[in-house]
Amino acid sequence: MNDLLTTREQTELNREHDVMAAALSVMLPGAGHFYKAQYGAGLAILLIGLPFSLWMGILLSLATLGLGLLLPVAFWAMVATSAYFAEDRRKHHIANVL
Repeated sequence: MNDLLTTREQTELNREHDVMAAALSVMLPGAGHFYKAQYGAGLAILLIGLPFSLWMGILLSLATLGLGLLLPVAFWAMVATSAYFAEDRRKHHIANVL
């Protein structure tokens, strides 16, 4: 990736990118996948997964006295975890600006 960084520095940088991807996914599901250049997964999560989980959560909440609203929360947590562990496909710059 970058020959100028030591292995320890590269590991810390990768961890920072993983944390940023997870934080972006908490704010908007799919954004962390876009950050790591996994555009197909990010688009599918944003356009299909998010509306479906919200719809199912609302529908199930009517039958389970509100417990169904935990479904979108679980979906958000799974998307953030997936973004954290996803492969980073971005092109890295020497200055590590992005």
